[in-house]
Amino acid sequence: MVTAVRPETAEIWRWLDEVADPEIPVISVVDLGIVRDVQWTGGELVVTITPIYSGCPATQVIADDIRAALAARGVEDVRLETKLAPVWTTDWLSDKGREKLAGYGIAPPAHKVVD
Repeated sequence: MVTAVRPETAEIWRWLDEVADPEIPVISVVDLGIVRDVQWTGGELVVTITPIYSGCPATQVIADDIRAALAARGVEDVRLETKLAPVWTTDWLSDKGREKLAGYGIAPPAHKVVD
């Protein structure tokens, strides 16, 4: 299948930032750090995701939501790659995501202090 449009990856990142986490809908999969990479390989868009933990039941829902968000904007040739290493860490949460969690009533984990 050929993708009807080929937007810049910066635009794709903005679209994916609108995909809510299915368990905590105030935060996006981008702000959670689940989406690790977005790149075009030929006419195919490859989106790399790392679940919060191996076997996370929300992983398939997240993958389906990502595909739906991209298809709604004309990007149909999408391959999702799940990358389990390095493992997801709360360090991958964006500052915006931490603020959203706090506003939702969830104490966000602190950034690690590196000496």
